[in-house]
Amino acid sequence: MHLLIVDDERNIRRTLRDILEDDGHRVSEAPDGEQGIELADAEHPDIVLLDVRLPGRDGIEVLDEIKRCDPAVEIIMISGHSGIETAVEATKRGAYDFLEKPLSLPKIRLAVEHLVEKIELRRQVGGSQRRKEMIGQSSAMERLKEQIARVAPTNASVLISGESGTGKELVASHIHLQSARAAGPFVQVNCAAIPRDLIESELFGHEKGSFTGATAQRPGKFEVADGGTIFLDEIGDMAIEVQAKVLRTLQEGELQRVGGTQTLHVDVRVISATNKDLEEEVGEGRFREDLLYRLNVIPISVPPLRERPLDIPPLADHFLKVFCAENGREPMALDDEAMTRISMMPYKGNIRELQNLVDRLALFSTTSTVTEFDVEQALGPATHDPSAHFTRCRPLADAKNELEKLYIETQLQLHGWDVPTTAAALGILPNNLHRKITQLSIERPHRKKAPDE
Repeated sequence: MHLLIVDDERNIRRTLRDILEDDGHRVSEAPDGEQGIELADAEHPDIVLLDVRLPGRDGIEVLDEIKRCDPAVEIIMISGHSGIETAVEATKRGAYDFLEKPLSLPKIRLAVEHLVEKIELRRQVGGSQRRKEMIGQSSAMERLKEQIARVAPTNASVLISGESGTGKELVASHIHLQSARAAGPFVQVNCAAIPRDLIESELFGHEKGSFTGATAQRPGKFEVADGGTIFLDEIGDMAIEVQAKVLRTLQEGELQRVGGTQTLHVDVRVISATNKDLEEEVGEGRFREDLLYRLNVIPISVPPLRERPLDIPPLADHFLKVFCAENGREPMALDDEAMTRISMMPYKGNIRELQNLVDRLALFSTTSTVTEFDVEQALGPATHDPSAHFTRCRPLADAKNELEKLYIETQLQLHGWDVPTTAAALGILPNNLHRKITQLSIERPHRKKAPDE
């Protein structure tokens, strides 16, 4: 990753540069805001470490300017003099984190590591705005767009339900973008990804010394989302002991940080999402009924992809164009037979599964036209129902051979039946892989000939 350090203290720049370069990053540095803006504009760094107090223009102004030139850049603010108000303001304006001086090098490393993971994941799944469009021409998709258009201008809470991979986050972001709060922050919280002992601090913030590791005062997500929208994804996984505080914030617009006594007022619209049956969760005592009623003012259900097959072709074309553009590939297309084949699949993983399949087809196709044969090759043995291997009784040795054969066939398929490449991926010698292929009677499928062959 390319990092830019903007700080007027030479020793801090040198120390940060040394540890970050030791971690394998490329590092540039600037002693003031003007040079920082110039370097950010010229070099397009992935991450900027930005001091709040700088000669000339202060760090908040520099943050705004860098974000204006490149909204995708990630920024960590650092300061030894600023209070919680500055931290909240910086986060609202797009800063990823706010660290206080004297800097803890392990914390710097951890913050950078988290950002590197975030950036790499965004690149893998195509985090550009081109993937943020709502693609589809089915009647179900048209109804969903109409619902969003009607709901967005209100301040009512929205509960989005649907299976994993249907695009609930996309629906939430479009509601925000079409609302009067569009200029405000859109803050996302994955309730399932945050440990139970940290969720309260994550949502409501904490005071310095309120628990082990709370070395500084920190705003919570509700505070950061003030004036905008907070999206509580996987709300059904929120710890029930935290739900009472969320309910109070929704009802009164008030909160207290962990370990604090001051009551803070926030103006936040709440959009939540779940793939669970929350009424069933209420019946099992895992979710508060009063919170459900408060969240579910306007319900929106996102239909699974199998219920709107007309959307599969335009989605597939879209994902293919995006993959080629983001990876510097020549434009590609699926022929009619290939499109028909992928449109017949059940897509238990919904849009996410379709996107992964299209990316795999684009990656391994050797021509600009993806054929039905390419689709069959990409699907391979991995599409078989794996449960069949575990429910059918036979000697253990036979089961081991069967599963080993399936795994090796799948890996050969993914690597285009290139034995040296597959062997390298498996961590074995090509001669050993050849021996396994013979022992397990693995045969490469015969390629279907094209009409002109």
